[in-house]
Amino acid sequence: MFLAFSGYHLSFRKIKLPLFARRFYLTGTEFLFLGLLLGPQFLNLMDAATCQGLAPLLALLLGWVGLLFGFQFEISRIRRIPIEYLGVSLLEGAVTFGIVFAGVVIILPLLQPAGAAVSGMVSIIIGLGIGAIAVCAAQTGLALLAPGLISGRSKTVQLLTAVSTVDGLLAMIAFCVLYIYGVEMTEKPLLFQGPVFGLLACLFFLIFFGLMMARRLEDRELVLIVIGMAILSSGAAAMLGFSPLITNFILGIGLVNFSREKERIFRLLMNVEKPVYLILLVFLGVGWQLNSPWLFLLAAGLFLLRVAGKGLGGGVMSWALHPAQKEKLYVGFGLIDSGGLPLALLFDFQQQFPGDPTPYVVSVGLLMVLYNDLFSPHFVSFLLRREAS
Repeated sequence: MFLAFSGYHLSFRKIKLPLFARRFYLTGTEFLFLGLLLGPQFLNLMDAATCQGLAPLLALLLGWVGLLFGFQFEISRIRRIPIEYLGVSLLEGAVTFGIVFAGVVIILPLLQPAGAAVSGMVSIIIGLGIGAIAVCAAQTGLALLAPGLISGRSKTVQLLTAVSTVDGLLAMIAFCVLYIYGVEMTEKPLLFQGPVFGLLACLFFLIFFGLMMARRLEDRELVLIVIGMAILSSGAAAMLGFSPLITNFILGIGLVNFSREKERIFRLLMNVEKPVYLILLVFLGVGWQLNSPWLFLLAAGLFLLRVAGKGLGGGVMSWALHPAQKEKLYVGFGLIDSGGLPLALLFDFQQQFPGDPTPYVVSVGLLMVLYNDLFSPHFVSFLLRREAS
């Protein structure tokens, strides 16, 4: 925590570095390697017993990320997006998810450790998890490009922003399906546990905290309620065998659309966004497996599947919007950047579905996200230059 709260003042800043190194530095990816260094493969300061003892903190991290992400879906803002953009965004996300899901199910025998048997249910669970991660898209890569390359292309940037918003929502829906379908894999008793009670808890907390914030609160009162809200909802979700990320995501959507204090709550959440994100990266790095070159090859294969899905989905989406403009068919290449949500999804998958394949699946997913970060600026640059030609 000390490293994260002090180190975020150094990360996320533009300094003169090569493009690939700048990309990692601006996204705080160096903390992923810090976690790898502290983990069992090197210094072993963060062993399994220590991580198990920090389970409440890990649930709180996921819950905080879920609240932040849920606050992006304010209905009044989504209504400003043209309806045709929303429709084709769903189409693009479905194409990407379908291609990656099918690819994962086909190559799954290569993802499992030697001698381990993977049932059909487990293969579908892994396919849902990797497919949800592949759907995610973000536009942080635009910040690395020259301003002159972006100017004059406001419609393309608006389309990419709308699609990335819908892609995040589709990823969370796919992850909800994953939890509902994979409840048997958790090996927990189902009495007062599982996705049904988790969703009921979301509704309860939304009503409960809505009543607490029905009157005007002082800043210190609001801080206390927001922190307590994140702790209580994350802990309850973990105890019910549900996802703290999904629980607080639903809670965030409810608060941003029904609470009068939404702007003040969002500012409070944003104040610690970067440290929370960096701590999450550290814990992901602790469980990162890099003991086989096959992991890099499998991640590269998944990355290419995702690029193919985004390219094909973007082409279909563009054809539906601009059937006569062939240069728009490459718009899907502006969606290669995956952002920070896939990291939270991977960490949630790791916490909820422990088992023999999980460390390998999470490691391959992490490498795929790093490939996305590394190559996305080049794809966006190619897209914008193609439109200019």
